[in-house]
Amino acid sequence: MFGYLPKHVEDSLYNTIAYNLFPVECKFDAKGPLKSTWQQHWQYARKFVVCVILLGGYCSILSPYNYEPFEVGDGLSLFDIGQLANNALIALLFQLYLTTDGYGIFTITSFFGMQQGPFMLNPIFESSSPSDFWGRRWNLVVHGLLKRGVYKPVRSKFSRFTASMSAFIASGIFHEWLLSDDPSLPSPHSPTYGRNTLFFVWNAMLIGMEQIIGGALIFQAMKKHLPSVVVSLLVSLAALPVAHWFTFDYVKDDFFRDGQIGFPLVVLQR
Repeated sequence: MFGYLPKHVEDSLYNTIAYNLFPVECKFDAKGPLKSTWQQHWQYARKFVVCVILLGGYCSILSPYNYEPFEVGDGLSLFDIGQLANNALIALLFQLYLTTDGYGIFTITSFFGMQQGPFMLNPIFESSSPSDFWGRRWNLVVHGLLKRGVYKPVRSKFSRFTASMSAFIASGIFHEWLLSDDPSLPSPHSPTYGRNTLFFVWNAMLIGMEQIIGGALIFQAMKKHLPSVVVSLLVSLAALPVAHWFTFDYVKDDFFRDGQIGFPLVVLQR
């Protein structure tokens, strides 16, 4: 990523080390890393505790059903109602996990006096378009790495769509590697490689379609007249039919069942 790091990071060796030391996007100005305040630290800590409680409650609901509360048909339909419902629930679970992780890391980095940029910005309920979802709201740390490490270098030579597709394919390959390095393995389920990458290719194509037809009158009217939460849910629906390409192996590998050990659960005795 040489030459594509954020402004001021390469001004000094100290800035470069500080930037790479933490797994979040720390902020810098001409004087060096921006300093966090104790008020910010306790704000992050409170949000982290709230997220832990919410995540524990949500896992308490899904865990008895092995994170698949709705039955799925035997066919390969992308529009199976049970599959769509499970996809929506797991998508929200991923958002809760990443949001909780983000506030936990923020609590630690702010304790060391480092001010950081956002991690997750409620993409499922506040996105205005696919590019807004992936480019300005979902997992902004990984987004920043892909933007500087893949998108910008490719964009310097090729089209915007080619650069975007390259970044999404790189993300897919990265997530395929995560499955191969899953600490819950070995398990009765063997991951099917390729689906993660197909999921990200699908979303790259959605962004490409947005660039082509996103300015059409019907889409602009929807943004203007529909409630913002409805627009955001419609954005999420564009990827929902194929979301299990991404989530399936995480569910079957007991990724969430292993992860729930770290959160307070409500167990109902039958």
